[in-house]
Amino acid sequence: MDRVRQIINEELSAVNRDKKKEIFDYESVQNDSWLDPKKNAQEFQRINFDFENDDGVGKKTFFTNVMLRKDQPVKDEINAELRVAGGDWEMGVMYFRIEFTHQYGLLDNKYGENPEFVWDVRDKEGYKSAGSKFCIIPPVEAGNKLEKFKGDSGKYDWHAYQNSEFEMKEEEKEASLSDASYKEAWKWLEELLTKLIEDRHEMLDE
Repeated sequence: MDRVRQIINEELSAVNRDKKKEIFDYESVQNDSWLDPKKNAQEFQRINFDFENDDGVGKKTFFTNVMLRKDQPVKDEINAELRVAGGDWEMGVMYFRIEFTHQYGLLDNKYGENPEFVWDVRDKEGYKSAGSKFCIIPPVEAGNKLEKFKGDSGKYDWHAYQNSEFEMKEEEKEASLSDASYKEAWKWLEELLTKLIEDRHEMLDE
């Protein structure tokens, strides 16, 4: 025991940290919290790609002032992060991580009967399994580079382009994402959220 203490005294050292400085690594916990939302988005939208490489491109907060009652304004607030993911063998695919931090009626259970978006989907017991965090994938019309499955697609209708498919640089460039692609995706999301609020917001005293 004395020898152990001697070794510790000789080799173990410590540095005091500011109590406000985060010293624990929560990145893996954070990433794990998005596993189900990513899977749910792919299955609901029938789009398949890998998440081996998954990088952020940009972040925005969308908000709008609406009336909860005739004399009570409130704020809908939605955080969004644009990300690009794909395997080493795939071209990147854009998707959004979304969190509804303040919302009034946008995620109501009544929309689960005929889900329009992934956040409308309910489990067998009728509950949202992902809470307020969801993922949504822009379609090809919104700048994403996706290839339609040939023949019977089974579970998915779309997938990422495979690197092995390209014989010429021009083909690969055509299937690559660009700044213009990102702008299209952000515009698509903003229009989608605007319509979501316009269609679903209801005042409580109407």
